[in-house]
Amino acid sequence: MTLPQYYLNGFLVKSVICWLLASSGNLWADDGAETPTSLRFAIVYVEEPPFIYTENTENTEKYKGIVPYLAQALSRALDLELEYIPTSRKGLEATIISGQADVTWLSPEWVNDKEKLIFSNPVFDHKEFLYSLNPLEDNDNPVDWLRDKTICVRQDYQYPSLHAFFNEDVAQAVRVSSQVPLVTLLLGNRCDLLYMNEHRANWMFTSLSIKRQVFRSSKPLQETHLAFMFNKTWQNKMTQINQALAKIKNSGELAQMIQSQLNSSPLP
Repeated sequence: MTLPQYYLNGFLVKSVICWLLASSGNLWADDGAETPTSLRFAIVYVEEPPFIYTENTENTEKYKGIVPYLAQALSRALDLELEYIPTSRKGLEATIISGQADVTWLSPEWVNDKEKLIFSNPVFDHKEFLYSLNPLEDNDNPVDWLRDKTICVRQDYQYPSLHAFFNEDVAQAVRVSSQVPLVTLLLGNRCDLLYMNEHRANWMFTSLSIKRQVFRSSKPLQETHLAFMFNKTWQNKMTQINQALAKIKNSGELAQMIQSQLNSSPLP
């Protein structure tokens, strides 16, 4: 090797090492876009354990639950500071589209303008069942469960699997503003059926120490995937985001979050 070649090769090696060191600490180094410093998360301000609830300590309000813990894990993986933007459930979609927040947590099936938004890969399944004080027959046709029944559901929430039944007057909706009255109305025979996610229902029946037997439909009326919903400016960052989410799932961290909250979330 000649002397000029020696210096040239040494220069190239040093250049490669410097580039690796510089880029390894910056997740967004190669995407050609402005580097974000924070992740603004639009969070529903209604208490919804085990998914979202608050804990007041020393005059400060701290978000807890499956969704905040997952958002915290994602922001750590992306090396971004997490900022919560309290938002109504009805305003989540508009808040993300307008850029007032970067991201929230929803199913693509629950939004109206999917083409104006970007979704991460699915994070976990969301199954909605019917619950009743009377046994529900094992039946492949949901209309047999719903005909001439009143169903307790949440106000301002989308229920694609029930829309047709409500619109055609097969069943009647009883809409309430929070989840605890859903259960109390069912127990008080104020509605015939309760429509609720399995994790939320399991938490509610345990936390309220309900002694009366409650029956669940043999299959979910709806099964969808929950994901992070981003403003479109995050389009070129989705590869890194999905990689970070895959690590959170595959490491068992997500499963631990869910189980811990089913066991410990307080009543709102």
